[in-house]
Amino acid sequence: MPSEKIPEKGSISGFEPPWFYAAEESSLKEGKLLHVEPGGRNVLLLKAEGQIHAFTNICPHARCPMDRGRLEEFTLTCLCHGRRFDVRTGKCLNDSLELKRYEWKLEGDKIGVKIEE
Repeated sequence: MPSEKIPEKGSISGFEPPWFYAAEESSLKEGKLLHVEPGGRNVLLLKAEGQIHAFTNICPHARCPMDRGRLEEFTLTCLCHGRRFDVRTGKCLNDSLELKRYEWKLEGDKIGVKIEE
């Protein structure tokens, strides 16, 4: 799902850089994986046990897209090579890898993701 393009200043979304609109909270379903591109970045949004999480959408092991993976409770599994990540921490359960986490905030129904250089 492509993300909305946000003007630099006076944004109707209420987000200004380094915050970018990512998705409507209502489009983020429990246990589902949502690929978005706020600020041109490849981001994975998900909701586990009612909590929103935002990560890079690229597995640090083999650079596979994480939105093609599987989420069970708090464990996100990359379908390429089976790396499993705890979505509460981003840490890999198989080895020392870690998914990059993005800070996010909710304004009304809009999810904003902080994208810094």
